[in-house]
Amino acid sequence: MKPDLVEFGGSLQRPFLVIGGSSKPGLEATGGTSFAAPSTLRLGAGIKAHFGGSIGLLAVRALLVHSTEDSEHPYREVGWGRVARTLEDIVVCDDDTIRVIYQGDISPTKYIRAPIPLPDGGIAGNAEIMATLAYKCLTDPHHPGNYTRAGLEVTFRPHDGKFKTDDQLHPDSKSFFSSIRSGGEEEELRRDAWKWENCLHASRIFRGSSLRNPCFDIHYNSRLEGRNFTPAEKLPYALAVTVWAKGIADFYDQVVRKYATQLEPLRPVVEIPIRT
Repeated sequence: MKPDLVEFGGSLQRPFLVIGGSSKPGLEATGGTSFAAPSTLRLGAGIKAHFGGSIGLLAVRALLVHSTEDSEHPYREVGWGRVARTLEDIVVCDDDTIRVIYQGDISPTKYIRAPIPLPDGGIAGNAEIMATLAYKCLTDPHHPGNYTRAGLEVTFRPHDGKFKTDDQLHPDSKSFFSSIRSGGEEEELRRDAWKWENCLHASRIFRGSSLRNPCFDIHYNSRLEGRNFTPAEKLPYALAVTVWAKGIADFYDQVVRKYATQLEPLRPVVEIPIRT
């Protein structure tokens, strides 16, 4: 999926306004990707400045993609959508919303479980879960069929009490980042699930009763020239997850109280003005 996202850089009908270079201060109308890219970079730098060392650059990328504005345009033209308009749209949660960020390194062939925090008692009605996973890996120039030397396979498990068989070790999985279940043919996974894509993004709506201690299991698949390969280096990743529960006015507060000893609040280093 390229581009990951898009930003407005000006058009004939709506030019991009910049400060003129003449001795007399004024605005000049212009446009182009030369202005769209710095505008996006400015927002990303704002996220990093706001949270300081609490988050890494991969988390900044994940948050930028995570907060894009969807549209009716084809994904192949605009990626996941337009960049959020303001820093506040990315770093501030409403009372009925929670947003968590997981970041770190994962070892080859290993799994990491990322819980999705929900309050005690579950959710009445529907809940929307959005997730964005970003990671960086080396390309494989000698094997263009694989393109990269690593891939993260993500399995969504919505309910920790549902098992299809008695000897099953982990709860049942459900499709999240793709419309097919994990374990499909490689050609299907590449076409439908972007298996080798290093930035995954999706949003799904679930009945609250179908969610109990949901989580994402992340598996690191490494390869070299199409063969199994176990490098010494770990793979950096960042996962952003947002849950909306429109029927619960104090949803954010409930989650914060329940996970007070497990989740670390991201405290701003630089304050931003909040409009009321």
